[in-house]
Amino acid sequence: MVRPAGAHRSESALRPLAAVGLAMLMAGGLGLMLGGLTPVPTIRLPGWSAHSAGDVGFTVDPDGGGWLDRSEPTRVDAEAVGMHAPLVDLGMSRGGEFEVPPLGRPHVAGWFEHGATPGEFGPTVLLGHLDTEASGPAVFYALRFLAEGDRVELAREDGIVVSYEVTRTEAYSKNALPYEEVFGIEPEPALRLITCGGRFDRESGDYAENVVVYATYAGHRDATAEDRSRPLNDRDDFGLHR
Repeated sequence: MVRPAGAHRSESALRPLAAVGLAMLMAGGLGLMLGGLTPVPTIRLPGWSAHSAGDVGFTVDPDGGGWLDRSEPTRVDAEAVGMHAPLVDLGMSRGGEFEVPPLGRPHVAGWFEHGATPGEFGPTVLLGHLDTEASGPAVFYALRFLAEGDRVELAREDGIVVSYEVTRTEAYSKNALPYEEVFGIEPEPALRLITCGGRFDRESGDYAENVVVYATYAGHRDATAEDRSRPLNDRDDFGLHR
C-alpha cells in the first residue's frame, strides 16, 4: 500500500459521511437522478430495511491514518478517453434525492460533497450525464471506454492532483445498485464514477442500468504548469452552442 509522506487521516471527512448515512436511513429508499434523454433516468439505492443498525455505519480508518487533508476537487481528467471536465458540488434534496449536474451543461460532472475529497480515506464519488436530449453524448459518455489500468486524475483546490487507477467497470440494474460497495468504507482513498447505461426505454424515459467505474488510489503530486493550462471540455464539445 502506498502511503503519502507527511499526510494524515482527516477526521473532517467522516462527519459528512455520517450525516449522509443518517439522511439515507431516514429516506428509506432513495432515488439518485442521473442524466439521459428527458425525463432524467434514476438510480434507486437499496432499501435500508435489509440492513440492521450494526451492519451500516461510518468508522475511522482501520489502519489509523495516512491520507490527505480535506480539499474539494475542481476537475476530473481521464486522458485515455479524452475526458477533461470541470466539477460542481452535488448534495441531496430535501426529498432524499441526489442532486445532479444541470442538463444544460453536459460538459460538467459533479462531486458528491458529503463524501470523501480526493486523497482522503474513503470513496470519492463523481456523477455525470451519459447523454442529454440537446447534446447527445455528454460528459460521462466516454466512461464505457475506460479500461483496467487507465489513470483518472482529480485536481484539488489546494493545488494537489490525486491519481487513481481503474480496476473494473460494473453495470447494475436500476433496482440493484450495491450501496455498500459504491459508497461504503474503503481502507484507503478510492474513486467511483457513476452514469447511466444499458438499454434506454423511450416509453419510461429511463435507462435499464447504472454503470460504475471503480478506481484505486495511485498517488498524488503538486499540480504542474502543464496541469493548470490543460484545456477543459467545453459545451461545444457536446453539441451545444452558446
